[in-house]
Amino acid sequence: MDQILEDKVAIITGGSSGMGRAGVELFAEAGCQSIIADINEKEGNNIKKSLMEKNLKADFFYTDVTNSKNVQETVKEVANKYGKIDILFHNAVDVPLVNNHDKRITELSDEIWNKITTLVLDGAFYCSKYVGKQMLKQKSGSIILTATTDALIGQAGIDAYTAAKGGIVSMTRSMAAGLSPEGIRVNTICPGFVETPHQMKFLNDPKVRKQLEDIHLMGISKPKDIAEFALFLASDKSRLMTGGIHVVDAGYTSFKGKLELFDQISS
Repeated sequence: MDQILEDKVAIITGGSSGMGRAGVELFAEAGCQSIIADINEKEGNNIKKSLMEKNLKADFFYTDVTNSKNVQETVKEVANKYGKIDILFHNAVDVPLVNNHDKRITELSDEIWNKITTLVLDGAFYCSKYVGKQMLKQKSGSIILTATTDALIGQAGIDAYTAAKGGIVSMTRSMAAGLSPEGIRVNTICPGFVETPHQMKFLNDPKVRKQLEDIHLMGISKPKDIAEFALFLASDKSRLMTGGIHVVDAGYTSFKGKLELFDQISS
C-alpha cells in the first residue's frame, strides 16, 4: 500500500471494532502510528499485537469518550509518547444502546436520551477539543468525525441518535471555520448502513438483509469502505478539504425508488 500516512500519528476512537478497527488497520498499513482508543481493553490489545506482529505500528490506550478527563489523559499520553497527533478519526458509539433503546421522541426516556447524546455528541466534543488543542500547538491536523445519513434524512424511532449525530454535522462546519487559520481541517463522514459485527443481528436474517440492500443502490457497505475514505481525508491528498459533510452511503440518500415510475404507470 502507498505509505500516504508515513510518520503520521492517528487516534482512532472505537478502534477495537467495526469502522474504527478498519481505520486502525488501514492507517497502519499506510505507514501511520495507529492509536486504538477504546474501552475494550482485551480486543484493543489483541489488535495491537496482531498489527505489531506484521511490523505495523499500533498502540492501545483505554479511552472512555464520555469521560472528559479520561479523553484529556489519552491525548496527553499519546502526545507525550509520540510527540504529536496528526489525525483524529472518531467512531466510538454503542450500537446496541441505539438499536435496542432509542425510540420515538414521545416514548424516549430522559435516561436514554442523556446516555446517547453524551456518548455521541459530548464524546465528539471532548475528543475534538483535546486533540484540537494539541493540533493548535502543531499548526496542523485532520479531524475526521463520523455522523450518519440518519442525520441528513428522517428515520423514525431513533430520535436521540439522530439529534446527536445532527449536532456533529453542524459542529463540523463551525469547527472547520474556527480552526482553519491554524491549518487544522475538520470533516465528517456520513455512512449509510454498514456491515459491522453489531449489525449482523439484522443482516443474518435474509428478509431483513434484502430490505436493507434494496434501499442502497450499490449494496451494503463494509467497514473498510468507510475507512478508505477516512484514509483519504487523513492524508495530504485532501489538504484543501475542510468543513465537508461527506456521504458514503452506497447511494442511499440519492434516490426515491429503483423502479422507473413512468414505466410502472404505463404498463
